[in-house]
Amino acid sequence: MPLRVRVPVLTRVTVSVTAVASVAVLLGGCSSTPAEQLQDWYSSGGEAQIRKLTEDAGRVNEVSMRTIDVQGPACQDLLARTAKAEKLDPIPDDATQRYWKEALGGFRRGAAECADGAAKNEAGQVSRGITTVQTEGLPKLVSTVTLLKAALAHK
Repeated sequence: MPLRVRVPVLTRVTVSVTAVASVAVLLGGCSSTPAEQLQDWYSSGGEAQIRKLTEDAGRVNEVSMRTIDVQGPACQDLLARTAKAEKLDPIPDDATQRYWKEALGGFRRGAAECADGAAKNEAGQVSRGITTVQTEGLPKLVSTVTLLKAALAHK
């Protein structure tokens, strides 16, 4: 036999108003679409970090055939820029975030190895670090940008 409880009318009204307010807050908090969330990420620091990473990684690529005294600072700059980019909120798109994380990992590993090699004046280590930036970081950054542009174009 079901248990019946009498609820005074005033309590039912209060519960109903509270329930409606809760639903409104939940719906309001979820009103942004995935495209809008992606646009928010991009415009609140993502675009700037991508641009700066592209510049710094491009510089590492450009100095790859130069001397260690030029390569080391380029790698140190990329390493510092990567650390800043890693502090951004995740990209609100799983596939794009995966490429972004892989790009940052390639930049971090490569730039760290290069900078360490430059500090030791070890040309082979510098070269390996630069190669990592070129083969692991840059292609994944290109994929990240490609996915971002496609998603932002369809918003």
